[in-house]
Amino acid sequence: MQNKTEEWLMESKYMSWLEKSGAPLLRGAGTLWTLYHGALVPASPFPEYPEVDSGQADSLLKASGAWLIRYSTAPCDYETSWWYVVCSNHDPTDIRAKTRSEIKRGRRECIVHEVDPGWLADNGYPCYCAAVARYRDLKPVAEGVFKKIILNTRDGPFCYWTVFHEGHLAGYCQCIIEGMHVSTNVAKYDPLYLRHRSAYALIDTLIQTYVVGKGMTLCNGNRSIAHNTNYQDFLIKLGFRKQFCRLNVVYNPLLKLAVDALYPIRSMLAGLPGLRIINRARALLFQEEIRRTASANGR
Repeated sequence: MQNKTEEWLMESKYMSWLEKSGAPLLRGAGTLWTLYHGALVPASPFPEYPEVDSGQADSLLKASGAWLIRYSTAPCDYETSWWYVVCSNHDPTDIRAKTRSEIKRGRRECIVHEVDPGWLADNGYPCYCAAVARYRDLKPVAEGVFKKIILNTRDGPFCYWTVFHEGHLAGYCQCIIEGMHVSTNVAKYDPLYLRHRSAYALIDTLIQTYVVGKGMTLCNGNRSIAHNTNYQDFLIKLGFRKQFCRLNVVYNPLLKLAVDALYPIRSMLAGLPGLRIINRARALLFQEEIRRTASANGR
């Protein structure tokens, strides 16, 4: 199994792009890992379930300098508090009539196009800023940085889908394509056009193009622990589903002491000001709650 995993990593266009782009990567336990907000996580944008023993975890922590390692176990057929959101098949009859009506309205009032990275780099910044402005704890990057991020994906397995209303860019989605898998890696919507069901039109186009048309699997990543968003609930309305699994977290010894000390009083953090350090502590303890729930209810 490990040899097959390593062969897949060598053949992966996305992993190759990550290495060429200079992303901090580390091999271990049969997979590639990357740092994300101080956590070491699998670098794959698609569901991945590495098996990591305690010795491997210690080695990865020491080699990376990460505060923690976070990864998912194999998928299960019972409900858990941790999941990926995926769409691997599509049956319109499984979608509520009201949602089907919203999709038709979106396809009627909006137009969806695939565009090249250069076009989005030149034209996507106002939409990006409008989307980010919806969240109080987020700030947009500078326009030059935005363009650089988009243009740096030109040599990777990326594509960009856009949705327009009467000629105005209403939203866009960055997709990563690898074999029969597609990750909706980044999605931004200008709130001004949401009433025209721009998000419905864009997501349904992706489902029709990849899942229905090509038999591929769409993935929107794992459950969010940092942002209070209902976007994955929205995707489930349109035909995605929760792929349940279990969360594993291995902490740096110092961070483990802090988590164990703060966990009993985690509810008190809810009333504190939304400073960056407080928000990170909330996310960390919410993650720990998910981990403990999974351990207590494990089968």
